[in-house]
Amino acid sequence: MTGGGSVSITVDVDGEAGLPDGGVGWEHRLTSRSERAYGLRRGLPRVLAALADHGLRATFYVPGATARHAPDAVRELLAGGHEVAHHGDRHLRTDALDAAGERAELEDGLAALREITGARPHGYRSPGWELTPRTLALLSELGFAYDSSLMGDDRPYRLVARGTELVELPVHWSLDDAPHFAATVDPSGLLAVWLAELELAAVEGRHVTFTLHPEILGRPHRIAVLRRVLERAEQLGVAALAHREAAARVAP
Repeated sequence: MTGGGSVSITVDVDGEAGLPDGGVGWEHRLTSRSERAYGLRRGLPRVLAALADHGLRATFYVPGATARHAPDAVRELLAGGHEVAHHGDRHLRTDALDAAGERAELEDGLAALREITGARPHGYRSPGWELTPRTLALLSELGFAYDSSLMGDDRPYRLVARGTELVELPVHWSLDDAPHFAATVDPSGLLAVWLAELELAAVEGRHVTFTLHPEILGRPHRIAVLRRVLERAEQLGVAALAHREAAARVAP
């Protein structure tokens, strides 16, 4: 069973912005904040090392607030040849914002990433994977090429509505480490699901996206999940693509 399909490893580098309400009101909660700091300090280098060992590029979704707080981490991603994409500014859910708030989240995040990377991101992922029609229209207006927030298919598809045309690189809760480890501490179940999904993608010749968080899968006993998935992808001949590359392969 070799030679079909493709896979994208995507990493949500939320930092403290990933706390509820972008971390507002959590300033005194040192333990919760320290877990997010761990993700940047230890988890992220561990993820990068696993990718480097296989010579693979991934897509890292970074909120503007995290980029401003940890610019050296963003520069390290670029130095490794990885794609840096947009994940809001303060990591606020779009459905909880008014029109001005949605625009500010996009424009402020763009400005933060552009200042550090010297380029504008091509892709977007909404915080909490909640997307509104207004956000989609703004993505098109602001020149994004793709989104990775929706679950309408198990392979890439085109979003064409209300003057919006974007490539959608779909996600799913079962392909994300956060829901799994919210229910259990056992990594084996996540590994089984991800390997099964990868093998089916190879058989069906389709693309699949996995989502992880450095403070979650970057723990020492959990990083083996990523390493096993990367090893199996090599065995299957599944191409590993950054999201920008995967989006470019979707036919008009």
